[in-house]
Amino acid sequence: MNMKKIFSTLFLVLCIGTISKAQETHFGVKAGLNYSSIIGDLTQGIKFRFSGHAGVFLEVKYSDKFSFQPELLYSSQGFQFSSDLATIQNGGFISDQNDIRTNVQFNFLTIPIVTRFALNDRLSLDFGPQVGFLLNQVTKIKYLDQRDDTIPDNRSSVAGDFQLDYGAVAGLSYEINDEFSVEPRFYIGLRNRLNGLGGDIQNYNVAIQVSVNYAIN
Repeated sequence: MNMKKIFSTLFLVLCIGTISKAQETHFGVKAGLNYSSIIGDLTQGIKFRFSGHAGVFLEVKYSDKFSFQPELLYSSQGFQFSSDLATIQNGGFISDQNDIRTNVQFNFLTIPIVTRFALNDRLSLDFGPQVGFLLNQVTKIKYLDQRDDTIPDNRSSVAGDFQLDYGAVAGLSYEINDEFSVEPRFYIGLRNRLNGLGGDIQNYNVAIQVSVNYAIN
């Protein structure tokens, strides 16, 4: 919780510093969908999963062409994969069915720092760095092919201890009107999730995001 307060304070200080030099500012809220997974080593059979994000933003315009947008978001990411129960039970027997679906959910507090260049009156190009702090990891195991409830679904949660993730975002922003805009965005992590295993094993978080923004003022 202390780490959460520290980074919330830093975000507020950053916003105040940028406002002082701005020609125009807009505070708002945003929410949308995530389509996320991991890429790299040890990811065979890993699939993307749908989840969501929500938070606040501050758009700071320095000119008609250039603006700056820090954000503070709750973002659910992760991945899913399927396993063959027969293979597990029979020591390697191969079956065509996938009986177990495992859904791994990473819940992050993320801070994208977006730089925006206007391409015309409505469309802009967005890019910049993003840092994230893992709040917790939730793993859900569902048995797909059982005909009764003899095997209950399993759910477990592990604290994230604000484990750091960082990377880059790039995307577009389209202004529907003065209040609403839509932002498709791609995030790629640059911090190796497996750096504790040693050697050259690497994989990274990735996410495709689509947000609807509402500017309050």
